[in-house]
Amino acid sequence: MKNLKYLLSLLPACFALTGNILGGNVIFLNLFYNFIGLVLLDRIWKENKRDPEDTAEKLIPNIILLLSSLLHTLVILSLLRGIYLKQITGIYIPLAILSTALNSGISGIISAHEMIHRKQKAWQGLGIWNLLLVNYAHFYIEHIKVHHKWVGTQRDAATARFGESIYAFVWRTIPGQFISAFTTEVQRLKKENKNGFGIQNFVLLSLALQFFICGFIATLLGWKLLFAYLLQSLIAVFLLEYVNYIEHYGLTRNEDEKYSAEHAWQSDIPISRFTLIELSRHSDHHLKASKPYHTLVSHHESPVLPSGYFGVFYVVMLPPLWFRLVHPILEKRAKEEKLN
Repeated sequence: MKNLKYLLSLLPACFALTGNILGGNVIFLNLFYNFIGLVLLDRIWKENKRDPEDTAEKLIPNIILLLSSLLHTLVILSLLRGIYLKQITGIYIPLAILSTALNSGISGIISAHEMIHRKQKAWQGLGIWNLLLVNYAHFYIEHIKVHHKWVGTQRDAATARFGESIYAFVWRTIPGQFISAFTTEVQRLKKENKNGFGIQNFVLLSLALQFFICGFIATLLGWKLLFAYLLQSLIAVFLLEYVNYIEHYGLTRNEDEKYSAEHAWQSDIPISRFTLIELSRHSDHHLKASKPYHTLVSHHESPVLPSGYFGVFYVVMLPPLWFRLVHPILEKRAKEEKLN
């Protein structure tokens, strides 16, 4: 029953779905919860470093993943339906798009991240479906085959460099990850004596599926609905890359140096832990990527973020403030390493 705390991860979806269905001022519910509620809770809730007590239980954690995928789909469909039927109009359209995108980024992509790391094809397929709905399916290849292998090195486009702003990072990492994923697939197929530019290239296949979904929406519902769908994808991807940014900012290693828990920032603030299904215990995730989220533990040697993932959001959006906050932590760690 300890795992019921992860039901918090479903609240953004529930609020977004309710807003999209009822329309009007109800749409503000999810916006207030995310932009104010989660940020404040991250700031006032004390960290909890206790290791999980119920690691053998799988039912509730798996049900939560299934529900997050279902709700992710329903929230996007409810957005398109609400705009198409004119139940969402005027200024409420961009607000509903933002609310939907918040769920896509916070719940849809985060649960996809967990599922693509599972060994079972069914889970991986469900994770890929979540990524298709935000037009970022190549993340499956890039994250599994590149990021986890080269994290912290110059070969990883998803590792933020010291002194790099969130905006410069996003501008670099999005095309960088796509090119890396495509190149990785071409190389894989060539080793198997297959056409690297054919339909067996996952990046090309997923790209074709994404174009098909977009074409279907444009044909059936119109260009206005396609724009709404693409905009929620864009915002969701930005949120994903925001997470990538803070997870490894300034933490580097040589290509021949083994990954350790010191190469990822972590946070044990409960609201980030439970809402993001333990993504903030990122150090442990990189030590064993297939480890289920509810079994991840805290590492005392990992650098600790000044707050949870939600609590540092506005700080990261102001690069000078972010640098002032985290650079002393990195510099202190560098001095300690030299002394040792």
